[in-house]
Amino acid sequence: MRNIHKILVFALLISTVTFSQSRDEKILKGIDHVYKLEFDSANTIFQTLIDEDPKDPTGYFFQSMTEWWKIYLNKDDRSNDDNYLSKVDRCIKVCEERLDENENNDWATFLLGGVIGYRGFMNVMRDNWLKAIDDGKQGLNLIQKSYELNPSNKDAILGLGIYNYAVDYVVDRYPFLKAVLFFFPKGNKELGLTQLRDCADNGKYSKTEATVTLAYIHLSYEKNYMEALRYAQKLTAIYPNNPVFERFLGKCYVGLNNYHMGITLYSGMLAKADSNRTGYNNNYIRREVNYYLGVCYSRTGSLDEALKQYGTANEICRITDKPGEESPYYVFSILGTGVIYEQKGNKPEAIKYYDMVLNMRDVENSKETAQKFKDNALK
Repeated sequence: MRNIHKILVFALLISTVTFSQSRDEKILKGIDHVYKLEFDSANTIFQTLIDEDPKDPTGYFFQSMTEWWKIYLNKDDRSNDDNYLSKVDRCIKVCEERLDENENNDWATFLLGGVIGYRGFMNVMRDNWLKAIDDGKQGLNLIQKSYELNPSNKDAILGLGIYNYAVDYVVDRYPFLKAVLFFFPKGNKELGLTQLRDCADNGKYSKTEATVTLAYIHLSYEKNYMEALRYAQKLTAIYPNNPVFERFLGKCYVGLNNYHMGITLYSGMLAKADSNRTGYNNNYIRREVNYYLGVCYSRTGSLDEALKQYGTANEICRITDKPGEESPYYVFSILGTGVIYEQKGNKPEAIKYYDMVLNMRDVENSKETAQKFKDNALK
């Protein structure tokens, strides 16, 4: 009888582990589909989690993240905002219902903090700063609580790492915001980077997202192109058809003056856009790709090809950019065009383009640069 009891207990444990692995495998497969931009396949998998247990917030959370990535692909396109927010609201409702049953449910607390935190990111993109700050504070408190309840959850340190880095960076870069952040916990950039690396190495579901964050931070804020390159190469090796990751890689090449590799990469992205591959064939991607092709060709001495690429970027920007809200791609493609005409000895044409920059919004001292170039051309 005792042996039979042991066998039954063993069988129960095995079935529990098998279920857990099956559930984990489903989640990881769904996440993989998201980064491959196979959104329908991802949602199908996450829906099975909901169907298996409608009171479990896991499937709802990852469905909201699927919608988040649709927005992240093209931040200027607001057509998916409402759908994303409805998924967020549904996830919040299910998380809160689970927490009503047990306020110390670490997983529901973690998911609630995560979904509110990502909603905060969207509010930042949409310049809803008060909502973003409120979401950030609420999300952080929940993530911290979930980590205290379960310190083995490496996925939780993604949110903690982002917070620690971002707050320290913002206060250092914009001291006038100290008053706004007075009631928030202090940040620590180095701790934040350490936490993000830990999550990228040891997280269960957030490994890739942590790697994305590290690539973005080193590229956009630290300006450490070699470190950013390491993460961008890792991402593109696994997901070669994700334009976000290829954009990271292309900017690393440009930052490292590796223009020939940049030409190869951006030409490939243009081919994917022409073949209507998901995520590539939109004007916002095309204007960036054409602009950087212009940069790479100009730096390698192919001035006619650079003019062609800058010209295409200009045409697209006239469609995408509003007067007074010109993108950096618009401003600097025009400035770059003027520089090339001056290199070719056509100073009147160069001055015409410099004047165009002077009549656009100022982007990273573009007006000062254009004025210097114009003054030099007039000598």
